[in-house]
Amino acid sequence: MVLYHPGPEVVANIRTWAGQVEAIFAVDNTEGDVSAAVSAIAALDKVVLVRNGENEGIARALNIGAEMALAEGCDFLLTMDQDSSAAPDMVEKMLFCLDGQDPAKVGIVSPFHVTRAEPAPKGSCHSCREVLTVMTSGNLLNLSVYKAVGPFMDELFIDFVDHEYCLRLREKGYKTIQSNRALLEHNVGDIHKYWIFIATNHSPLRRYYKTRNRFYVVDRYKSVAPRFYYENFVRFAKEVIVIAFFEHKKIEKFKMIVAGYCDYKKGVLGKFAGKS
Repeated sequence: MVLYHPGPEVVANIRTWAGQVEAIFAVDNTEGDVSAAVSAIAALDKVVLVRNGENEGIARALNIGAEMALAEGCDFLLTMDQDSSAAPDMVEKMLFCLDGQDPAKVGIVSPFHVTRAEPAPKGSCHSCREVLTVMTSGNLLNLSVYKAVGPFMDELFIDFVDHEYCLRLREKGYKTIQSNRALLEHNVGDIHKYWIFIATNHSPLRRYYKTRNRFYVVDRYKSVAPRFYYENFVRFAKEVIVIAFFEHKKIEKFKMIVAGYCDYKKGVLGKFAGKS
């Protein structure tokens, strides 16, 4: 579980899935002293707290958790965001999707992410299906495959870390499976829906990372997933429209979008070094 300035509600989120796992590795990217919320999380049963002392990015935190799980002899790692809560049978239903599969060829099993813009699927949908990419939170990460394909890409820091890993799985012949019966309540930004447009209201800094990393990932994997390549240009255009018409701090966000694209063109990755 990756932590960053968690609030008191995170303890309740953890309790929704703590009984579904054997151990909890909480990797804290919060700068400064330990907060009351982090102390409360560390006091929970099964929790091993790792404090980085600074924000080292979600990719680095995920890799720390994966290495700890490997050291404990675990086969799968459940990757959780602090703002996610799970149905009581989420892990069980994800494991069900491995029946009839060769587990050695499945890199990730993902739940269905229920958000304000994406309600739970209807009963007629397939319970398990192969997908191209998924978000990080709630995934069962196959650690033997993780060792084979390599760690999450630290240089991306945040945003598109999950998509890059899934596309790398596809490139190397592994599958990403989504369980539509395994439900995860996930908070993705401050979501509002306007007809066909979805406003996430991400900060200007997140717009920098989303822009830079999106162009890097789609360019890197355009031969692996040409549809993903074209669909992301459509998504990018929609995001620009949404910012222009529906979100606050428009100028700041557009400046950071331009900065992100310029850094992509210059080959600059890692943590943003400028002023946001």
